[in-house]
Amino acid sequence: MVKVLYVEDEPLQRELVNQLLQLAGIEIQLAENGQEGVAKACEWQPDVILMDIRMPGLNGFETIEQIQKVPEIANTPVVVLSAWATAQHTARAKALGVKWYITKPFNLDDLVNTVMEAYASRG
Repeated sequence: MVKVLYVEDEPLQRELVNQLLQLAGIEIQLAENGQEGVAKACEWQPDVILMDIRMPGLNGFETIEQIQKVPEIANTPVVVLSAWATAQHTARAKALGVKWYITKPFNLDDLVNTVMEAYASRG
């Protein structure tokens, strides 16, 4: 079973994605902010990390940078799931090695397919 960590500060969005991915047969853990996301990623070592960008404390980009400093999880594929889709944001994600950027609102099939594509890319 694919293990996904979803880092998102908005409770309703977190719960929606949680339920949708569970229905798709994906095991999911949730983190409310970047600091918790780094800790849970280290502890649980997910197959894929879904990352919001705009969060208090560590934003999504800073969280990705922190995760990339931990050898055990540094190569975990990250899928950005954010309402922020400016050229600047997508370029910054790409510069951090993020290959997948989904904008909110999202299509369920696109979300699941992208998570599975990220999972398959793990090499």
